[in-house]
Amino acid sequence: MKRRVSFGLALSLIGISMFLVSSIPITRTDEAIDTYFTLSPGGVRGPYDDDTCYHTRVLVKSVLSGVITVEGGGIRVTTSGYNAEDLGGLYIEGERSFMIAPAKDQYTFTFDNTEGNTECSVRFVLTEIWTGSISPLVQILGVAGLIFLVPSGLAISGLLHLIPEKSRSQVG
Repeated sequence: MKRRVSFGLALSLIGISMFLVSSIPITRTDEAIDTYFTLSPGGVRGPYDDDTCYHTRVLVKSVLSGVITVEGGGIRVTTSGYNAEDLGGLYIEGERSFMIAPAKDQYTFTFDNTEGNTECSVRFVLTEIWTGSISPLVQILGVAGLIFLVPSGLAISGLLHLIPEKSRSQVG
């Protein structure tokens, strides 16, 4: 009896373990944009030009971290997107770092040199730091283990516990 009941409990523990392992968060860093360009006086780059638009990952928690370096003067940088209200219309001379937390959906960046009268060199680096499961497959297997193995193991344990001793010896 104990052997068969423990098989059901072991099956349940395997299902719970699979789910717990799939729930371990992994943090990764991806360089989303790394570009260098020159803005002439009166020039504007963005919001949908190459390397001025980015869409964050879906179904994960993420943070955007950026560095803008301007040489030769100053420019105005406007960021549009969720949780980026503080980054609208910043005037940047030299180097400026920023962080958008939490970040989700699409972000656009506009670099504007209409106020300046000198050519400016701009380097823009945007990094996405995101947290998610090890992989989508592991997450699916973990949920499947929780949904199928745990109830099956508990049902097997319960049914084997309810079968009378004589019936069990005749069956096995």
